[in-house]
Amino acid sequence: ARPTTAVQLRLEPGIEIAYDTDQYVTRHTDPLALATYGARYVFGDIDQVTVTMESRLNWTFSPRLSLQFFMQPLISSGNYLNYKELRRAGTFDFDYYGTDRGTIAYDGAAGLYTVDPDGEGPAPSFRFGSRSSQKDFTVRSLRGNAVLRWEYRPGSTLFFVWQHLRSDEDEAYRLALGRDVDRLFGVAPENVFQVKLSYWFGR
Repeated sequence: ARPTTAVQLRLEPGIEIAYDTDQYVTRHTDPLALATYGARYVFGDIDQVTVTMESRLNWTFSPRLSLQFFMQPLISSGNYLNYKELRRAGTFDFDYYGTDRGTIAYDGAAGLYTVDPDGEGPAPSFRFGSRSSQKDFTVRSLRGNAVLRWEYRPGSTLFFVWQHLRSDEDEAYRLALGRDVDRLFGVAPENVFQVKLSYWFGR
């Protein structure tokens, strides 16, 4: 939109819905996993929704004075499903826990999965589910910056820069725009202010 010749406003809303069947989750050392060189590589399907709104404002006050503003809120939520392990090295074939291989159980109180990779066999069971192991998530972030540019003499410019950042996350798959926006703006921001001066020594 261009309300006047001096002002240009651009809004770019976006939504991405993705489903991936080979999202890496974690690695567990097991000498009995001979086909994958002594480790079990756990993967999962991931159902993810990401919403963004990129906003830009350019305002020219005069040939020597202008303002540029940028803001991008982002909310992304992911749900992990159908955990499995790599069947053999050098391939992308998987064995699903609970159907193709072993058993899997979820402890809601602890937020952890317990996997017995070979059921009655000798392989030890293991657990995963922390943030480092890529559990379900909702991530919220807001990035913004503003630059005021003043050419106070031909070839010499003064810049005033403001950078703004907010971020928040939790381990749950529950995207809800109204609640997530309220929560994002309730987070304490990080603000950085900078001043840059350039001076032309030429004639």
